[in-house]
Amino acid sequence: MSKILDAILCKGLPARDIKNANRVNLLAILWAGTLAVTALSREYTWHSTMLFISIIFTVHTAIGVLMVFAFRKFLKELDDLERKIQLDALALSVGVTIISFSSSSILSVAGVIEKLDQSSLIMLMAITYMIGTVVGRIKYR
Repeated sequence: MSKILDAILCKGLPARDIKNANRVNLLAILWAGTLAVTALSREYTWHSTMLFISIIFTVHTAIGVLMVFAFRKFLKELDDLERKIQLDALALSVGVTIISFSSSSILSVAGVIEKLDQSSLIMLMAITYMIGTVVGRIKYR
């Protein structure tokens, strides 16, 4: 259990890597927050105004671009082992998401299940990435 907790809390990583990871995590939370605001705006009349749509689109896209650059910096500054762990987790995440989406598309076309929405795929990708990172840290550290 302590290995899992150490992997989640980034024990053993240099302070620079933890700082970079925290920057990426903060931007990811803000990015997800802008999606939540748009989902909540459906309950109100905010989403029907072009000004609101323009603002939320611009903020969401800008945060997303900043997050990509922060993640790139994070990956570039990692040591070789942690970079391998991160890239393995990314590969797992993308693979699971592609397979899940294509498999669910077959079932959806056949009428067996409802079509998956985008938020489900984003959550699947994020959860798979987190699990892959934790498993990799336990395996290699």
